[in-house]
Amino acid sequence: MNDNTSTIQIINLGYLTDTTWPGHLSNIDRQIDIAGIQVQLNEYYVPVGSHAKTRCIDGRHDPELDEGNLGPQVPGGAPGAALAYRLGVDKDDLTRGTFYNDAEIMIESYVRLGLAPGGHRDNHEHDADVVGCGAIDGIELILERMIDPKLVEDHKRLVKTLLGTSFNRDQYLRVLGAGLVLRSRSTDYFAGRGDILNLLEEKAPKSVSVLEGHHQEGLVVVNFVPNTTLTSNRFARDHQNVQAFGYDIWRSRQLAQTLFPLPSQAVDREQFITARVMLTIATLMTLTDGSLPLLVRIEDKGLEFREDATNLVR
Repeated sequence: MNDNTSTIQIINLGYLTDTTWPGHLSNIDRQIDIAGIQVQLNEYYVPVGSHAKTRCIDGRHDPELDEGNLGPQVPGGAPGAALAYRLGVDKDDLTRGTFYNDAEIMIESYVRLGLAPGGHRDNHEHDADVVGCGAIDGIELILERMIDPKLVEDHKRLVKTLLGTSFNRDQYLRVLGAGLVLRSRSTDYFAGRGDILNLLEEKAPKSVSVLEGHHQEGLVVVNFVPNTTLTSNRFARDHQNVQAFGYDIWRSRQLAQTLFPLPSQAVDREQFITARVMLTIATLMTLTDGSLPLLVRIEDKGLEFREDATNLVR
């Protein structure tokens, strides 16, 4: 457990939305003690292992998870950052390139920079182009949700809440515009996505986990506290198999600083983080119906966030 838990706050921001999203995972009629979880949640956060592989936000059981050496959680693991780079940073023509090639470049960047990439499959039978990671298998739908006119106001509300005063409307609109262009060639762009985890295993042996069971996520936790992450197996075991989507938003900030370290790359850093958060919210829109509670974990000094967080529930 983190030694500084006395300086950390768990804040309940209510349900993800007061409308209904397209995903199927629901908290309706489930008896989940959110107040109790809020009080105990810090007990399930531990320091990140310096060489531990990146994990997805998926809350399902990983039978080989070393809970004494955990990597951070982000949607889609390391390959998930590839689309954020394409939409937020890449200066190339959006009519070129593929998700597979972008993922390859991102994985190679992780390895070159001394980061540990990671991803996951599951133990269900799938078609050849399905890998068992919702953030990769549903990547086309995630892009659709992000630019859906019926969802965009709800989407912007949540992105603005998580980014706080760093939210930039022009950057948000830029990523949306890039998404619209990319959707026009999504079939070509996302071709070969089923091979991405094979690529990951080739570039970083033993980096791909195999998750067991079905999705039973009952809440979302966005963690702002650097270098800490959720012990997902232990959390589910102690809460009657209720799983949590865990997003270590600090990792997106850290990755942006690592990928774009120069002062001249400040805008690239900001746009990468914006795109990463936008895709995370779109992922939740794709996987859930919006009825899951949203908790945030922040350090006491995060007063700026708490003031902005009142905008979450309309």
